[in-house]
Amino acid sequence: MLYVLFLTIAIAYNWWKFTKEREALLASLIEAKSVTHREMILSHHFYVFIFEGFLGFIAAHFITERALAIGMLGLGTVYLILLFLGFIVYINFVKLLERQIQVPLTESFRKNLFKEIRVNFALVLLPILIYSLINITFQGNVNEEWGSLWFIGLIFNILFVSTLTIVCTVIIMLKLIPNREISEPEYLELINRRLEQIGIPNMRVRWVETDIKNAFVVGLKLLRFSNQTMFLGKSLRTTLTMEEFDAVICHELSHVANRHIHKRMMDLMKNFVSVIIGVGFLMFIVIGLSFLYWGEDGTLHTGTTAFISIILCLAWIVFNYALLFDTIRSHEYEADAYAVMELKASLPAWQSALEKLTTPDELPDYLKARTNRGEKGWFGSWFSKYFSTHPSLNARIESLNKKVDRNLPFNYYVSSAQKVRRRLAYVLQWKVAVPLTTAFIIMLTWTAVNFKRGHEMVAWIDGATTEQIKSNTDLISRINTSPTFVGHSMMFYVVKKADPALIDHFIEHGADKGKTLVYISQLKDFNLLEKYYARYQHKLSEDEYFLILRKTAQVDFTDGYRYLVNAKRFEDLNPVYKEDVSRIFQMKRSPASVKK
Repeated sequence: MLYVLFLTIAIAYNWWKFTKEREALLASLIEAKSVTHREMILSHHFYVFIFEGFLGFIAAHFITERALAIGMLGLGTVYLILLFLGFIVYINFVKLLERQIQVPLTESFRKNLFKEIRVNFALVLLPILIYSLINITFQGNVNEEWGSLWFIGLIFNILFVSTLTIVCTVIIMLKLIPNREISEPEYLELINRRLEQIGIPNMRVRWVETDIKNAFVVGLKLLRFSNQTMFLGKSLRTTLTMEEFDAVICHELSHVANRHIHKRMMDLMKNFVSVIIGVGFLMFIVIGLSFLYWGEDGTLHTGTTAFISIILCLAWIVFNYALLFDTIRSHEYEADAYAVMELKASLPAWQSALEKLTTPDELPDYLKARTNRGEKGWFGSWFSKYFSTHPSLNARIESLNKKVDRNLPFNYYVSSAQKVRRRLAYVLQWKVAVPLTTAFIIMLTWTAVNFKRGHEMVAWIDGATTEQIKSNTDLISRINTSPTFVGHSMMFYVVKKADPALIDHFIEHGADKGKTLVYISQLKDFNLLEKYYARYQHKLSEDEYFLILRKTAQVDFTDGYRYLVNAKRFEDLNPVYKEDVSRIFQMKRSPASVKK
Protein backbone atom coordinates (compact mmCIF):
# COMPACT_ATOMS: atom_id res chain seq x y z
CA MET A 1 0.00 0.00 0.00
CA LEU A 2 2.85 2.35 0.86
CA TYR A 3 4.48 1.74 -2.53
CA VAL A 4 1.26 2.54 -4.37
CA LEU A 5 0.85 5.71 -2.31
CA PHE A 6 4.32 7.00 -3.17
CA LEU A 7 3.94 6.13 -6.85
CA THR A 8 0.57 7.87 -6.93
CA ILE A 9 2.13 10.95 -5.34
CA ALA A 10 4.90 10.92 -7.96
CA ILE A 11 2.41 10.66 -10.84
CA ALA A 12 0.16 13.32 -9.33
CA TYR A 13 3.16 15.60 -8.89
CA ASN A 14 4.15 15.16 -12.54
CA TRP A 15 0.62 15.90 -13.71
CA TRP A 16 0.45 19.02 -11.52
CA LYS A 17 3.82 20.09 -12.89
CA PHE A 18 2.57 19.61 -16.47
CA THR A 19 -0.50 21.78 -15.80
CA LYS A 20 1.84 24.54 -14.59
CA GLU A 21 4.22 24.16 -17.53
CA ARG A 22 1.66 23.21 -20.21
CA GLU A 23 1.83 26.40 -22.24
CA ALA A 24 5.63 26.50 -22.14
CA LEU A 25 5.87 22.84 -23.20
CA LEU A 26 3.47 23.25 -26.08
CA ALA A 27 5.20 26.44 -27.21
CA SER A 28 8.62 24.75 -27.15
CA LEU A 29 7.30 21.84 -29.24
CA ILE A 30 5.77 24.19 -31.78
CA GLU A 31 8.88 26.39 -31.96
CA ALA A 32 11.29 23.46 -32.27
CA LYS A 33 13.08 23.72 -35.59
CA SER A 34 13.76 20.02 -36.09
CA VAL A 35 12.47 16.56 -35.23
CA THR A 36 15.61 15.97 -33.15
CA HIS A 37 14.82 19.01 -31.04
CA ARG A 38 11.28 17.75 -30.36
CA GLU A 39 12.61 14.30 -29.48
CA MET A 40 14.98 15.89 -26.97
CA ILE A 41 12.15 17.81 -25.29
CA LEU A 42 9.86 14.77 -25.05
CA SER A 43 12.65 12.39 -23.98
CA HIS A 44 13.63 14.77 -21.21
CA HIS A 45 10.08 14.91 -19.83
CA PHE A 46 9.67 11.15 -20.16
CA TYR A 47 12.85 10.24 -18.28
CA VAL A 48 12.17 12.78 -15.55
CA PHE A 49 8.70 11.24 -15.19
CA ILE A 50 10.11 7.69 -14.91
CA PHE A 51 12.97 8.66 -12.65
CA GLU A 52 10.76 10.55 -10.20
CA GLY A 53 8.38 7.61 -10.06
CA PHE A 54 11.31 5.30 -9.37
CA LEU A 55 12.60 7.59 -6.61
CA GLY A 56 9.12 7.50 -5.08
CA PHE A 57 9.31 3.70 -5.03
CA ILE A 58 12.79 3.78 -3.44
CA ALA A 59 11.55 6.22 -0.77
CA ALA A 60 8.71 3.83 0.10
CA HIS A 61 11.10 0.89 0.00
CA PHE A 62 13.61 2.28 2.47
CA ILE A 63 11.04 3.17 5.13
CA THR A 64 9.54 -0.33 5.24
CA GLU A 65 10.77 -3.28 7.26
CA ARG A 66 11.48 -5.17 4.04
CA ALA A 67 14.20 -2.73 2.97
CA LEU A 68 16.80 -5.49 2.52
CA ALA A 69 14.48 -8.10 1.04
CA ILE A 70 14.20 -6.81 -2.51
CA GLY A 71 17.88 -6.12 -3.06
CA MET A 72 19.62 -4.90 -6.17
CA LEU A 73 18.06 -7.30 -8.68
CA GLY A 74 14.65 -6.57 -7.25
CA LEU A 75 15.13 -2.83 -7.68
CA GLY A 76 16.28 -3.36 -11.26
CA THR A 77 13.19 -5.41 -12.01
CA VAL A 78 10.96 -2.78 -10.43
CA TYR A 79 12.56 -0.10 -12.58
CA LEU A 80 12.07 -2.08 -15.80
CA ILE A 81 8.41 -2.66 -14.92
CA LEU A 82 7.99 1.05 -14.22
CA LEU A 83 9.68 1.83 -17.51
CA PHE A 84 7.35 -0.45 -19.46
CA LEU A 85 4.19 0.86 -17.78
CA GLY A 86 5.42 4.43 -17.97
CA PHE A 87 6.11 4.04 -21.67
CA ILE A 88 2.50 2.98 -22.29
CA VAL A 89 1.16 5.91 -20.26
CA TYR A 90 3.52 8.42 -21.83
CA ILE A 91 2.78 7.35 -25.41
CA ASN A 92 -0.88 8.23 -24.79
CA PHE A 93 0.23 11.55 -23.31
CA VAL A 94 2.33 12.29 -26.43
CA LYS A 95 -0.67 11.47 -28.63
CA LEU A 96 -2.67 14.02 -26.64
CA LEU A 97 0.03 16.64 -27.29
CA GLU A 98 0.11 15.66 -30.94
CA ARG A 99 -3.60 16.38 -31.33
CA GLN A 100 -3.27 19.75 -29.59
CA ILE A 101 -0.42 21.17 -31.68
CA GLN A 102 -1.06 19.22 -34.92
CA VAL A 103 2.58 18.18 -35.23
CA PRO A 104 3.64 14.50 -35.66
CA LEU A 105 5.34 13.40 -32.44
CA THR A 106 4.45 9.80 -31.52
CA GLU A 107 6.36 7.81 -34.11
CA SER A 108 9.60 9.77 -33.89
CA PHE A 109 9.48 9.72 -30.09
CA ARG A 110 8.96 5.94 -30.05
CA LYS A 111 11.90 5.33 -32.39
CA ASN A 112 14.14 7.72 -30.47
CA LEU A 113 13.30 6.00 -27.19
CA PHE A 114 14.23 2.57 -28.53
CA LYS A 115 17.55 3.96 -29.76
CA GLU A 116 18.38 5.22 -26.27
CA ILE A 117 18.20 1.89 -24.41
CA ARG A 118 21.64 2.59 -22.91
CA VAL A 119 20.10 5.37 -20.84
CA ASN A 120 17.76 2.86 -19.20
CA PHE A 121 20.80 0.91 -18.05
CA ALA A 122 22.35 4.01 -16.53
CA LEU A 123 19.12 5.13 -14.88
CA VAL A 124 18.62 1.79 -13.19
CA LEU A 125 22.30 1.39 -12.33
CA LEU A 126 22.71 4.68 -10.44
CA PRO A 127 20.20 3.98 -7.61
CA ILE A 128 21.40 0.38 -7.49
CA LEU A 129 24.96 1.60 -7.04
CA ILE A 130 23.87 3.91 -4.24
CA TYR A 131 21.97 1.00 -2.68
CA SER A 132 25.10 -1.13 -3.03
CA LEU A 133 27.22 1.54 -1.41
CA ILE A 134 25.04 1.43 1.69
CA ASN A 135 24.41 -2.32 1.90
CA ILE A 136 27.64 -3.82 0.58
CA THR A 137 30.36 -1.32 1.35
CA PHE A 138 29.33 -0.75 4.96
CA GLN A 139 27.28 -3.86 5.78
CA GLY A 140 29.03 -6.42 3.56
CA ASN A 141 31.83 -8.88 4.25
CA VAL A 142 34.66 -6.36 4.04
CA ASN A 143 36.09 -7.54 7.35
CA GLU A 144 36.01 -11.20 6.29
CA GLU A 145 37.46 -10.57 2.82
CA TRP A 146 40.24 -8.18 3.83
CA GLY A 147 40.90 -9.26 7.42
CA SER A 148 43.12 -6.79 9.26
CA LEU A 149 43.25 -4.67 6.08
CA TRP A 150 39.47 -4.08 6.17
CA PHE A 151 40.01 -0.32 6.07
CA ILE A 152 41.77 -0.56 2.69
CA GLY A 153 38.95 -2.79 1.42
CA LEU A 154 36.39 -0.24 2.54
CA ILE A 155 38.22 2.51 0.65
CA PHE A 156 38.43 0.36 -2.51
CA ASN A 157 34.71 -0.38 -2.32
CA ILE A 158 33.81 3.28 -1.96
CA LEU A 159 36.21 4.31 -4.74
CA PHE A 160 34.86 1.65 -7.12
CA VAL A 161 31.22 2.52 -6.51
CA SER A 162 31.94 6.26 -6.68
CA THR A 163 33.66 5.88 -10.06
CA LEU A 164 30.77 3.89 -11.49
CA THR A 165 28.34 6.43 -10.10
CA ILE A 166 30.15 9.28 -11.84
CA VAL A 167 30.22 7.34 -15.11
CA CYS A 168 26.48 6.67 -14.98
CA THR A 169 25.68 10.19 -13.80
CA VAL A 170 26.96 11.60 -17.09
CA ILE A 171 24.65 9.33 -19.06
CA ILE A 172 21.74 10.24 -16.82
CA MET A 173 22.43 13.97 -17.08
CA LEU A 174 22.31 13.68 -20.85
CA LYS A 175 18.65 12.78 -20.47
CA LEU A 176 17.47 14.36 -17.26
CA ILE A 177 18.92 17.71 -18.33
CA PRO A 178 17.32 18.91 -21.58
CA ASN A 179 20.29 19.27 -23.89
CA ARG A 180 21.30 18.97 -27.54
CA GLU A 181 24.43 18.92 -29.64
CA ILE A 182 25.98 22.20 -30.65
CA SER A 183 25.37 22.76 -34.37
CA GLU A 184 26.01 26.51 -34.78
CA PRO A 185 29.21 26.87 -36.88
CA GLU A 186 30.57 29.94 -35.08
CA TYR A 187 30.40 28.20 -31.69
CA LEU A 188 31.63 24.86 -33.02
CA GLU A 189 34.70 26.45 -34.57
CA LEU A 190 35.62 28.27 -31.36
CA ILE A 191 35.09 25.23 -29.13
CA ASN A 192 36.93 22.81 -31.44
CA ARG A 193 39.92 25.15 -31.58
CA ARG A 194 40.15 25.16 -27.79
CA LEU A 195 39.66 21.39 -27.57
CA GLU A 196 42.57 20.85 -29.95
CA GLN A 197 44.64 23.23 -27.85
CA ILE A 198 44.29 20.96 -24.74
CA GLY A 199 44.67 17.78 -26.81
CA ILE A 200 41.11 16.41 -26.46
CA PRO A 201 39.48 16.99 -29.88
CA ASN A 202 36.63 14.48 -29.46
CA MET A 203 35.17 15.66 -26.17
CA ARG A 204 31.36 15.87 -26.01
CA VAL A 205 29.99 19.44 -25.71
CA ARG A 206 26.25 20.19 -25.53
CA TRP A 207 23.82 23.07 -25.05
CA VAL A 208 21.61 22.90 -21.96
CA GLU A 209 18.17 24.03 -23.14
CA THR A 210 17.25 25.80 -19.93
CA ASP A 211 17.78 29.37 -18.80
CA ILE A 212 20.86 28.81 -16.68
CA LYS A 213 23.81 31.17 -16.84
CA ASN A 214 26.39 28.51 -16.22
CA ALA A 215 28.79 26.04 -17.80
CA PHE A 216 30.20 22.89 -16.21
CA VAL A 217 32.11 19.71 -17.00
CA VAL A 218 31.24 16.24 -15.66
CA GLY A 219 32.66 12.78 -16.22
CA LEU A 220 36.01 11.00 -16.11
CA LYS A 221 38.84 10.23 -18.48
CA LEU A 222 40.59 7.00 -17.49
CA LEU A 223 43.15 5.66 -19.96
CA ARG A 224 41.30 5.14 -23.24
CA PHE A 225 37.86 5.49 -21.67
CA SER A 226 36.26 8.92 -21.48
CA ASN A 227 32.73 10.12 -20.81
CA GLN A 228 33.63 13.73 -20.09
CA THR A 229 30.96 16.17 -21.21
CA MET A 230 30.86 19.95 -21.07
CA PHE A 231 27.39 21.47 -20.65
CA LEU A 232 26.77 25.08 -21.67
CA GLY A 233 23.64 26.99 -20.69
CA LYS A 234 21.80 28.34 -23.74
CA SER A 235 21.56 31.78 -22.12
CA LEU A 236 25.33 32.16 -22.57
CA ARG A 237 24.62 32.80 -26.24
CA THR A 238 22.65 35.93 -25.45
CA THR A 239 24.43 37.01 -22.27
CA LEU A 240 28.05 36.89 -23.45
CA THR A 241 29.99 38.24 -26.39
CA MET A 242 32.00 35.75 -28.43
CA GLU A 243 35.20 36.83 -26.69
CA GLU A 244 33.58 36.38 -23.28
CA PHE A 245 32.14 33.04 -24.37
CA ASP A 246 35.63 31.97 -25.41
CA ALA A 247 36.97 32.87 -21.95
CA VAL A 248 34.26 30.73 -20.30
CA ILE A 249 35.12 27.79 -22.59
CA CYS A 250 38.79 28.17 -21.71
CA HIS A 251 37.98 28.15 -17.99
CA GLU A 252 35.93 24.95 -18.22
CA LEU A 253 38.49 23.20 -20.40
CA SER A 254 41.17 24.21 -17.91
CA HIS A 255 39.42 21.93 -15.39
CA VAL A 256 39.75 19.12 -17.93
CA ALA A 257 43.37 19.88 -18.82
CA ASN A 258 44.37 19.89 -15.14
CA ARG A 259 42.31 16.77 -14.28
CA HIS A 260 40.45 18.55 -11.51
CA ILE A 261 37.59 16.01 -11.40
CA HIS A 262 40.08 13.19 -10.79
CA LYS A 263 41.93 15.24 -8.19
CA ARG A 264 38.68 15.96 -6.36
CA MET A 265 37.93 12.26 -6.15
CA MET A 266 41.35 11.61 -4.65
CA ASP A 267 40.98 14.58 -2.29
CA LEU A 268 37.63 13.19 -1.17
CA MET A 269 39.25 9.84 -0.40
CA LYS A 270 42.09 11.53 1.50
CA ASN A 271 39.52 13.54 3.40
CA PHE A 272 37.64 10.35 4.29
CA VAL A 273 40.83 8.66 5.54
CA SER A 274 41.84 11.76 7.51
CA VAL A 275 38.42 11.95 9.18
CA ILE A 276 38.46 8.27 10.20
CA ILE A 277 42.02 8.35 11.57
CA GLY A 278 41.52 11.73 13.26
CA VAL A 279 38.27 10.70 14.93
CA GLY A 280 39.89 7.53 16.27
CA PHE A 281 42.92 9.45 17.54
CA LEU A 282 40.79 12.15 19.19
CA MET A 283 38.61 9.59 20.97
CA PHE A 284 41.73 7.82 22.22
CA ILE A 285 43.19 11.11 23.54
CA VAL A 286 39.92 12.27 25.16
CA ILE A 287 39.31 8.94 26.88
CA GLY A 288 42.93 8.82 28.06
CA LEU A 289 42.82 12.38 29.41
CA SER A 290 39.47 11.77 31.10
CA PHE A 291 40.92 8.89 33.10
CA LEU A 292 44.05 10.93 33.75
CA TYR A 293 41.94 13.79 35.11
CA TRP A 294 39.24 11.83 36.95
CA GLY A 295 41.33 8.77 37.71
CA GLU A 296 39.33 5.81 38.97
CA ASP A 297 36.18 7.93 38.93
CA GLY A 298 36.31 8.19 35.15
CA THR A 299 33.46 5.68 34.88
CA LEU A 300 31.15 8.25 36.47
CA HIS A 301 31.92 10.79 33.75
CA THR A 302 31.31 8.75 30.61
CA GLY A 303 28.56 11.19 29.56
CA THR A 304 30.89 14.16 29.77
CA THR A 305 33.66 12.23 28.04
CA ALA A 306 31.30 11.22 25.23
CA PHE A 307 30.05 14.82 24.86
CA ILE A 308 33.59 16.20 24.60
CA SER A 309 34.51 13.45 22.12
CA ILE A 310 31.51 14.24 19.92
CA ILE A 311 32.24 17.99 19.94
CA LEU A 312 35.92 17.48 19.07
CA CYS A 313 35.13 14.88 16.40
CA LEU A 314 32.53 17.16 14.79
CA ALA A 315 35.05 20.01 14.88
CA TRP A 316 37.62 17.74 13.21
CA ILE A 317 35.12 16.74 10.51
CA VAL A 318 34.18 20.38 9.88
CA PHE A 319 37.87 21.31 9.72
CA ASN A 320 38.59 18.53 7.21
CA TYR A 321 35.69 19.52 5.01
CA ALA A 322 36.80 23.14 5.18
CA LEU A 323 40.18 22.00 3.84
CA LEU A 324 38.42 19.96 1.13
CA PHE A 325 36.39 22.96 0.00
CA ASP A 326 39.53 25.06 0.10
CA THR A 327 41.15 22.60 -2.32
CA ILE A 328 38.12 22.76 -4.61
CA ARG A 329 38.27 26.57 -4.59
CA SER A 330 41.97 26.35 -5.46
CA HIS A 331 40.94 24.48 -8.62
CA GLU A 332 38.80 27.47 -9.60
CA TYR A 333 41.71 29.86 -9.09
CA GLU A 334 43.91 27.49 -11.10
CA ALA A 335 41.39 27.19 -13.95
CA ASP A 336 41.03 30.98 -14.12
CA ALA A 337 44.79 31.46 -14.41
CA TYR A 338 45.32 28.56 -16.82
CA ALA A 339 42.64 29.95 -19.16
CA VAL A 340 44.31 33.35 -19.34
CA MET A 341 48.01 32.50 -18.93
CA GLU A 342 48.23 29.20 -20.83
CA LEU A 343 45.26 29.15 -23.22
CA LYS A 344 45.64 32.91 -23.85
CA ALA A 345 42.01 33.87 -23.23
CA SER A 346 41.40 37.61 -22.94
CA LEU A 347 41.79 38.85 -19.37
CA PRO A 348 39.25 41.71 -19.74
CA ALA A 349 36.81 39.33 -21.46
CA TRP A 350 37.23 36.76 -18.69
CA GLN A 351 36.57 39.39 -16.03
CA SER A 352 33.49 40.83 -17.75
CA ALA A 353 32.13 37.29 -18.38
CA LEU A 354 32.60 36.42 -14.72
CA GLU A 355 30.78 39.57 -13.65
CA LYS A 356 27.87 38.83 -15.99
CA LEU A 357 27.54 35.21 -14.88
CA THR A 358 27.59 36.10 -11.19
CA THR A 359 25.15 39.00 -11.43
CA PRO A 360 21.64 37.94 -10.29
CA ASP A 361 19.66 39.53 -13.13
CA GLU A 362 16.51 37.62 -12.30
CA LEU A 363 16.23 39.11 -8.79
CA PRO A 364 14.28 42.26 -7.91
CA ASP A 365 16.37 45.41 -7.60
CA TYR A 366 16.25 45.52 -3.79
CA LEU A 367 17.40 41.90 -3.51
CA LYS A 368 20.02 42.39 -6.20
CA ALA A 369 21.47 45.36 -4.32
CA ARG A 370 21.53 43.38 -1.08
CA THR A 371 23.26 40.45 -2.78
CA ASN A 372 25.87 42.73 -4.30
CA ARG A 373 26.58 44.26 -0.89
CA GLY A 374 27.09 40.75 0.46
CA GLU A 375 24.56 41.14 3.31
CA LYS A 376 24.47 37.50 4.42
CA GLY A 377 24.99 37.91 8.13
CA TRP A 378 28.02 36.64 10.01
CA PHE A 379 27.09 32.96 9.70
CA GLY A 380 26.26 33.22 5.99
CA SER A 381 29.51 35.07 5.32
CA TRP A 382 31.52 32.53 7.34
CA PHE A 383 29.84 29.57 5.66
CA SER A 384 30.31 31.05 2.17
CA LYS A 385 33.96 31.73 2.88
CA TYR A 386 34.88 28.23 4.04
CA PHE A 387 32.25 25.90 2.57
CA SER A 388 31.63 27.16 -0.97
CA THR A 389 33.03 25.46 -4.07
CA HIS A 390 33.66 28.79 -5.83
CA PRO A 391 35.53 31.80 -4.43
CA SER A 392 33.93 35.22 -4.47
CA LEU A 393 34.12 37.34 -7.62
CA ASN A 394 36.52 39.84 -6.03
CA ALA A 395 38.79 37.05 -4.75
CA ARG A 396 39.04 35.45 -8.18
CA ILE A 397 39.79 38.73 -9.93
CA GLU A 398 42.37 39.70 -7.30
CA SER A 399 44.07 36.28 -7.48
CA LEU A 400 44.37 36.27 -11.27
CA ASN A 401 45.62 39.86 -11.47
CA LYS A 402 48.24 39.05 -8.81
CA LYS A 403 49.51 36.06 -10.81
CA VAL A 404 49.64 38.04 -14.05
CA ASP A 405 51.32 41.11 -12.52
CA ARG A 406 53.94 39.13 -10.56
CA ASN A 407 54.45 36.50 -13.27
CA LEU A 408 53.54 33.71 -10.85
CA PRO A 409 52.75 30.18 -12.10
CA PHE A 410 49.08 29.52 -12.92
CA ASN A 411 48.79 26.93 -10.12
CA TYR A 412 50.26 29.18 -7.43
CA TYR A 413 48.03 29.03 -4.36
CA VAL A 414 48.62 29.29 -0.63
CA SER A 415 46.20 26.79 0.87
CA SER A 416 44.64 26.97 4.32
CA ALA A 417 46.90 24.12 5.45
CA GLN A 418 49.97 26.07 4.32
CA LYS A 419 48.72 29.15 6.18
CA VAL A 420 48.36 27.07 9.35
CA ARG A 421 51.90 25.72 8.90
CA ARG A 422 53.24 29.26 8.46
CA ARG A 423 51.59 30.35 11.70
CA LEU A 424 53.10 27.33 13.46
CA ALA A 425 56.48 28.24 12.02
CA TYR A 426 56.11 31.70 13.57
CA VAL A 427 55.25 30.18 16.92
CA LEU A 428 58.37 28.01 16.68
CA GLN A 429 60.66 31.01 16.25
CA TRP A 430 63.27 31.26 19.00
CA LYS A 431 61.62 34.20 20.82
CA VAL A 432 58.57 32.04 21.43
CA ALA A 433 60.08 28.58 21.24
CA VAL A 434 62.78 29.09 23.89
CA PRO A 435 60.41 30.06 26.76
CA LEU A 436 57.99 27.29 25.79
CA THR A 437 60.77 24.72 25.59
CA THR A 438 62.20 25.85 28.95
CA ALA A 439 58.79 25.56 30.62
CA PHE A 440 58.27 22.14 29.06
CA ILE A 441 61.68 20.89 30.27
CA ILE A 442 60.98 22.14 33.82
CA MET A 443 57.58 20.44 33.83
CA LEU A 444 59.04 17.23 32.41
CA THR A 445 61.81 17.20 35.02
CA TRP A 446 59.34 17.82 37.84
CA THR A 447 57.13 15.01 36.53
CA ALA A 448 60.06 12.59 36.30
CA VAL A 449 61.23 13.39 39.83
CA ASN A 450 57.74 12.89 41.29
CA PHE A 451 57.27 9.73 39.26
CA LYS A 452 60.50 8.31 40.69
CA ARG A 453 59.55 9.36 44.23
CA GLY A 454 56.18 7.67 43.83
CA HIS A 455 57.71 4.35 42.77
CA GLU A 456 60.20 4.52 45.61
CA MET A 457 57.36 5.16 48.07
CA VAL A 458 55.37 2.16 46.73
CA ALA A 459 58.39 -0.10 47.07
CA TRP A 460 59.00 1.21 50.61
CA ILE A 461 55.36 0.51 51.65
CA ASP A 462 55.68 -3.11 50.51
CA GLY A 463 58.65 -3.72 52.79
CA ALA A 464 57.92 -1.42 55.76
CA THR A 465 56.31 -2.40 59.05
CA THR A 466 53.00 -1.07 60.31
CA GLU A 467 54.66 1.35 62.74
CA GLN A 468 57.08 2.65 60.10
CA ILE A 469 54.23 3.35 57.69
CA LYS A 470 52.17 5.11 60.36
CA SER A 471 55.04 7.39 61.24
CA ASN A 472 55.70 8.49 57.64
CA THR A 473 54.27 12.03 57.48
CA ASP A 474 55.09 12.40 53.78
CA LEU A 475 52.86 9.40 52.99
CA ILE A 476 50.01 10.93 55.01
CA SER A 477 50.14 14.12 52.91
CA ARG A 478 50.17 12.12 49.66
CA ILE A 479 47.73 9.37 50.63
CA ASN A 480 45.04 10.43 48.11
CA THR A 481 47.43 11.10 45.21
CA SER A 482 48.68 8.63 42.64
CA PRO A 483 52.39 7.81 42.59
CA THR A 484 52.31 7.73 38.78
CA PHE A 485 49.81 10.61 38.22
CA VAL A 486 47.25 8.16 36.89
CA GLY A 487 45.75 5.04 38.44
CA HIS A 488 45.48 3.99 42.06
CA SER A 489 46.27 6.38 44.90
CA MET A 490 48.80 5.66 47.64
CA MET A 491 45.95 4.29 49.78
CA PHE A 492 45.68 1.32 47.42
CA TYR A 493 49.18 0.11 48.38
CA VAL A 494 48.35 0.59 52.06
CA VAL A 495 45.12 -1.42 51.71
CA LYS A 496 47.04 -4.21 49.92
CA LYS A 497 48.73 -5.02 53.24
CA ALA A 498 45.22 -5.95 54.56
CA ASP A 499 46.01 -4.44 57.97
CA PRO A 500 42.92 -2.85 59.65
CA ALA A 501 45.16 -0.81 61.93
CA LEU A 502 46.82 0.84 58.91
CA ILE A 503 43.50 1.40 57.14
CA ASP A 504 41.97 3.01 60.23
CA HIS A 505 45.04 5.21 60.72
CA PHE A 506 44.97 6.70 57.23
CA ILE A 507 41.19 7.08 57.15
CA GLU A 508 41.52 9.12 60.32
CA HIS A 509 44.15 11.23 58.54
CA GLY A 510 41.98 12.00 55.52
CA ALA A 511 42.11 8.98 53.21
CA ASP A 512 39.15 8.85 50.80
CA LYS A 513 36.60 6.42 52.28
CA GLY A 514 34.94 5.59 48.96
CA LYS A 515 38.22 4.73 47.23
CA THR A 516 39.34 2.78 50.27
CA LEU A 517 36.27 0.53 49.97
CA VAL A 518 36.92 0.17 46.22
CA TYR A 519 40.47 -1.02 46.99
CA ILE A 520 39.16 -3.41 49.64
CA SER A 521 36.82 -4.87 47.02
CA GLN A 522 39.85 -5.63 44.84
CA LEU A 523 41.37 -7.65 47.69
CA LYS A 524 38.27 -9.89 47.62
CA ASP A 525 38.40 -9.92 51.45
CA PHE A 526 34.77 -10.23 52.49
CA ASN A 527 35.45 -9.63 56.21
CA LEU A 528 37.23 -6.35 55.52
CA LEU A 529 34.52 -5.21 53.07
CA GLU A 530 31.70 -6.06 55.48
CA LYS A 531 33.45 -4.27 58.36
CA TYR A 532 34.23 -1.02 56.58
CA TYR A 533 31.05 -0.87 54.49
CA ALA A 534 28.95 -1.23 57.68
CA ARG A 535 31.01 1.52 59.29
CA TYR A 536 30.94 4.07 56.42
CA GLN A 537 27.88 3.21 54.32
CA HIS A 538 25.96 6.28 55.46
CA LYS A 539 28.83 8.56 54.45
CA LEU A 540 29.05 7.18 50.88
CA SER A 541 27.51 9.03 47.96
CA GLU A 542 25.52 7.14 45.33
CA ASP A 543 28.47 7.37 42.93
CA GLU A 544 30.88 5.95 45.53
CA TYR A 545 28.50 3.09 46.32
CA PHE A 546 28.19 2.38 42.59
CA LEU A 547 31.99 2.30 42.13
CA ILE A 548 32.40 -0.17 45.00
CA LEU A 549 29.62 -2.38 43.62
CA ARG A 550 31.04 -2.13 40.11
CA LYS A 551 34.51 -3.15 41.29
CA THR A 552 33.15 -6.31 42.98
CA ALA A 553 31.51 -7.21 39.66
CA GLN A 554 34.70 -6.50 37.67
CA VAL A 555 36.96 -8.66 39.86
CA ASP A 556 34.30 -11.39 40.18
CA PHE A 557 34.09 -10.92 43.96
CA THR A 558 30.80 -12.85 44.24
CA ASP A 559 30.32 -12.66 48.01
CA GLY A 560 30.98 -8.94 48.07
CA TYR A 561 28.75 -8.32 45.05
CA ARG A 562 25.80 -10.18 46.58
CA TYR A 563 26.36 -8.45 49.91
CA LEU A 564 26.16 -4.99 48.28
CA VAL A 565 23.24 -5.94 46.04
CA ASN A 566 21.26 -7.05 49.08
CA ALA A 567 22.06 -3.81 50.88
CA LYS A 568 19.30 -1.25 51.24
CA ARG A 569 21.24 1.24 49.09
CA PHE A 570 20.78 -0.97 46.03
CA GLU A 571 17.00 -0.43 45.93
CA ASP A 572 17.42 3.32 45.37
CA LEU A 573 20.36 3.02 42.96
CA ASN A 574 20.11 4.68 39.54
CA PRO A 575 18.64 2.11 37.06
CA VAL A 576 21.44 2.87 34.60
CA TYR A 577 24.00 1.98 37.27
CA LYS A 578 22.08 -1.22 38.09
CA GLU A 579 22.08 -2.29 34.46
CA ASP A 580 25.80 -1.57 34.12
CA VAL A 581 26.93 -3.61 37.12
CA SER A 582 24.53 -6.45 36.26
CA ARG A 583 25.95 -6.66 32.73
CA ILE A 584 29.54 -6.71 34.02
CA PHE A 585 28.78 -9.35 36.67
CA GLN A 586 27.01 -11.64 34.20
CA MET A 587 29.85 -11.27 31.73
CA LYS A 588 32.42 -12.18 34.36
CA ARG A 589 30.36 -15.12 35.62
CA SER A 590 29.68 -16.72 32.22
CA PRO A 591 33.05 -18.55 31.95
CA ALA A 592 32.48 -20.14 35.36
CA SER A 593 29.05 -21.41 34.31
CA VAL A 594 30.56 -22.90 31.17
CA LYS A 595 33.14 -24.80 33.18
CA LYS A 596 30.44 -26.35 35.30
